[in-house]
Amino acid sequence: MCAGSWLQKPTDLWSAEKSKGPNPTVCVGIHGAQPGHTIAVHILGVEPEGIGYTCTLDKNLNQQIMGRDIGPCPRTVLIQDGFIHWNGPLKLPVRPMIGTIGTAAPEGRNNSYGGYYGGNMDVSEITAGTTLYLPVSYPGALLHVGDVHAIQGDGEICNAGGIECRARVTLKVEPAGQSAEQRCVRAENSADLMAIACLESTDESFYTACGELIRFVCSRYMIEEEECFALASQIMEARCTQFVNPTRSYLCKMSKAILRQGYGER
Repeated sequence: MCAGSWLQKPTDLWSAEKSKGPNPTVCVGIHGAQPGHTIAVHILGVEPEGIGYTCTLDKNLNQQIMGRDIGPCPRTVLIQDGFIHWNGPLKLPVRPMIGTIGTAAPEGRNNSYGGYYGGNMDVSEITAGTTLYLPVSYPGALLHVGDVHAIQGDGEICNAGGIECRARVTLKVEPAGQSAEQRCVRAENSADLMAIACLESTDESFYTACGELIRFVCSRYMIEEEECFALASQIMEARCTQFVNPTRSYLCKMSKAILRQGYGER
């Protein structure tokens, strides 16, 4: 959806006939990565190209939200000078993020899904400055990356967007030891420790991400799970970031600055 010869200027509009299918990705082999390992994927840069688009694709979601099918509503936009030119006076700040990033799933799922291996998560925090910790199930990890958005609101209710766009993504990948008993993706940036779960229901995703975040925090700071559970009830931030994929993505995070005030780092 994010690329194609048809998307060259703001007057080019998306159509199902032009699209080549969901979430095209680049697959990268990681030298030395073996099953049982974890890799740390540092996102160094996400640079959108100059044209992007959005389009309403999910008729069922349209019906649930609006009570009717509102149609595809395609829109192609110029991305320039740090802004998305939505219409004449309205410009949205560019906040690029990677919608799909993960290692190959042992279940053989396609990349419309998310899971404990990453995949199609659609979380705006997956951007420059974030590190993801992903399990390796196949030799070389088979890291797949794509589905970049120049901006995306929580819920991704249009299904095709966010502002879908081509982009140049710069990553640094390094080994992060043996695979931990991670139930979902762990991530961090300068501000927060995070966990992202992608399961079939929002309830399952929230519970899994919340539990994984508590275990992640306890692995980094001198705090026991019981106290961390109580602290999370006070400071944890959490939200569902998309409702359009076969799996729902839930992000939970806790502030490093707050944790450092009361607990030493391991």
